[in-house]
Amino acid sequence: MPTNADTGSPIVTSSKLRVHANTNGSMLHTLTAWVLLQLINCAVLAAGSGWPTDLSTEYPHPKPPGSRKPVPSLYGRRYSEQTFVGTHDSVAVRTPENGWSLSGNQYYNVTVQLQTGVRMLQAQGHRDRNGSNEIRLCHFNCALMDGGSLTEHLNIVKEFLDANPSEVVTLLFVNTGPPLEHWAGAYINTGLDLVSYTPPPYKRGGSMTINDWPTVADMVSSNKRLVTFLSNGANENRVPYLLNQFDYMFETNFGIDKPDQYTCAPARPRWRDPSYIPPRISLVNHFLYAQFLGFRYPNATYANTTNAAGFRVGELGEHAVRCWSLYERRPNFFLVDFFSEGEVFDVEHGMNAF
Repeated sequence: MPTNADTGSPIVTSSKLRVHANTNGSMLHTLTAWVLLQLINCAVLAAGSGWPTDLSTEYPHPKPPGSRKPVPSLYGRRYSEQTFVGTHDSVAVRTPENGWSLSGNQYYNVTVQLQTGVRMLQAQGHRDRNGSNEIRLCHFNCALMDGGSLTEHLNIVKEFLDANPSEVVTLLFVNTGPPLEHWAGAYINTGLDLVSYTPPPYKRGGSMTINDWPTVADMVSSNKRLVTFLSNGANENRVPYLLNQFDYMFETNFGIDKPDQYTCAPARPRWRDPSYIPPRISLVNHFLYAQFLGFRYPNATYANTTNAAGFRVGELGEHAVRCWSLYERRPNFFLVDFFSEGEVFDVEHGMNAF
């Protein structure tokens, strides 16, 4: 896949409308969304929302990504006792080649994300509109931004794991419809099925608690260093290493467009008692949207504050401490946009060091 030399980002399509002529409703929806996206892009630039207004220099200036600061004493602790940074829509990357598309959630590609310390990669899987078994990784609509195939994504992860035999990586996929056999096929073809962690059969179906996970040291020694969750469509009797997300994890609310809306309470799955904190892995969503004419897009302008290590409302540091207080343990994953902005790795280190 071609990359941009400045950001190491894959060149992804944001304006190629690969739609089928025989689906007029879908084509109209895609065209409308694409045109609206372009109008918003121009309006945001013209409004000067943190960007220069000179047309020759209307580009964001992504910060160089920071780096993870591991806490060695946690190597012998459970996977479920640690905090990790995750990237929301990890493959949706804004680049000069796609005009810094507002569909993008990150400035640096998955290779850079892993190399700098991101340990959860989240993405959304879609059926290939050309009819192949290959799963495409896109957010909302592949015509707006296609982040590549699942196989390409998994090959990058495998290359990282092969080069870093002491690291553990987590993948979280929103499954919008591809059948389980297509997901499993990509893992088998890349060899990642062989290094994927599989919980004991008697711990399936929601029985596994935070006290049942192995230590990172055990995962490394057994070379089961990849954990994969599917939002739906998993069947662990058939494919035991593709885990049903909500049997093992709860997550907080998302779709936030105001800094004071971040919560720590479990939003999915829902429990009869909304104050109940289940003894499962926690995923804290901490990313902000902007809106224009009713269209939501990732808020890059505010990302340096959103991902800050401080304790003001809307900052990641404040959200992290609040969730730790509620859970009475470390939050496990912070899912962020534009991970290179702010101080996400400082927040992670702060959670793990104390």
